[in-house]
Amino acid sequence: MKKLIIVTAIIMLVSCATVKQSAPPVEETSAGAAISNALTEAAEDQDYLILATLWFQKSAEMRALYYQCFRNAETALAENLAMQIRKMPIMDLPASENPMSGQGKPAAVVLDIDETLLDNSPFQGWQVLEKKEFNNDDWFRWVELAQAKSLPGAVEFTRYADSLGVEVFYVSNRTVQEMGPTIKNMAALGFANADSTHMLLKETTSSKVERRAQIEKEYEIILLVGDNLADISGVYEKRGSDYGFDAVDTDRLLFGIRYIVLPNPMYGNWLSELLKMTEGRTEKEKLLKLLETF
Repeated sequence: MKKLIIVTAIIMLVSCATVKQSAPPVEETSAGAAISNALTEAAEDQDYLILATLWFQKSAEMRALYYQCFRNAETALAENLAMQIRKMPIMDLPASENPMSGQGKPAAVVLDIDETLLDNSPFQGWQVLEKKEFNNDDWFRWVELAQAKSLPGAVEFTRYADSLGVEVFYVSNRTVQEMGPTIKNMAALGFANADSTHMLLKETTSSKVERRAQIEKEYEIILLVGDNLADISGVYEKRGSDYGFDAVDTDRLLFGIRYIVLPNPMYGNWLSELLKMTEGRTEKEKLLKLLETF
């Protein structure tokens, strides 16, 4: 991020000024003090995001990892496309002489959007500064700004895929109501195929399995790219008691070849699954229980 987080926070505060309401003062009684303490404790619950968000915004390692991942994605895409072409029908032969006729499909790459292609860490930073948990209204205001920056190597990768003749699709859990500003944002940044035909957003379910299957009716998906394992396979939608480690180990030969995973320490299925399986009053309390120590 080139802009300081505090500048973005000010922009967000101005944009939200018409709807944000201040909390009413709490009466200074023992009961009021207890309520005040509870509210303060709940508000401080976003502090666990500070280091994760700063790492995403300010570490050179983050930029290096994104460049590395998208460079690996280009290599994998080219290799997978070459293999796919060898399996496709020989197009200049008549169907009667071509035993593979009708079996081949054009190649496609499927990418997630948020924290894969677009950087929403200013919104995360605003949450921390405002001590606010995620909510759809605030998120929608951020999306409507259409000001998210592209992540390192992201635009170039989609253009590279397009130059190879690979159809670029975006499967995201942004909602269909967010289609307009999302297209505006991504088109302005130069992403290939930034249009409603190639963007499959959330309608009723967060699972991306059906949307990927919809693409596979006409295309062969030769590469999947995302910051969340659920972006690449339905196997990872429920992690289980081993946090999904066994499933990753089983698929280990697919990473870097069919699957490209980008780093996102701020949120995702990994975090929501941890919170579901852990007892505690606040997210911070739950996460502290999970830490392993020597």
